[in-house]
Amino acid sequence: MGSFATSVRIEAPKDRVWEVLSDLGSIYKWNPGIAHSFSTSDEATGENAMRQCDLPDGGFLRERAFNWSEGEGFTIEIYESSLPLKESFIDFRATAEGDATVVKLKVDYKLKFGPVGALMDAAFVGRQFRNGMAELLAGLKDYVETGKQANPSRAEEPAAAA
Repeated sequence: MGSFATSVRIEAPKDRVWEVLSDLGSIYKWNPGIAHSFSTSDEATGENAMRQCDLPDGGFLRERAFNWSEGEGFTIEIYESSLPLKESFIDFRATAEGDATVVKLKVDYKLKFGPVGALMDAAFVGRQFRNGMAELLAGLKDYVETGKQANPSRAEEPAAAA
């Protein structure tokens, strides 16, 4: 299983960062790696809230939140994906640091395909995953600090399928 951690300091109060981070269906507004996203559960936030993230290449991620601690953090499980992920857990934690907020991510994942997946991870997937999480945090920082969407040409959040 691959594992890594990363973080970013955001020059904004924790409640503002939490407001953005906890609105699960709106991740497309600040994550440059997501073309569109929307809630797929009755609750858009909180324990067991679910979302779908559509990727620019036509792929998708279906995710659910658990270990929800209001105002503090949560874990996202990618439970279905077009990517070669067997399992993936991304833990988000927000901590006030004076007038700023530090958001920490801890990522644990395992690829499909057994030994071939392990080779893929060592060769390029692990690096791509780390880069994607760095871009996610940079997008969160920019969106919270400036209000600029990751890709201003994106349409408004699509309605969830019935």
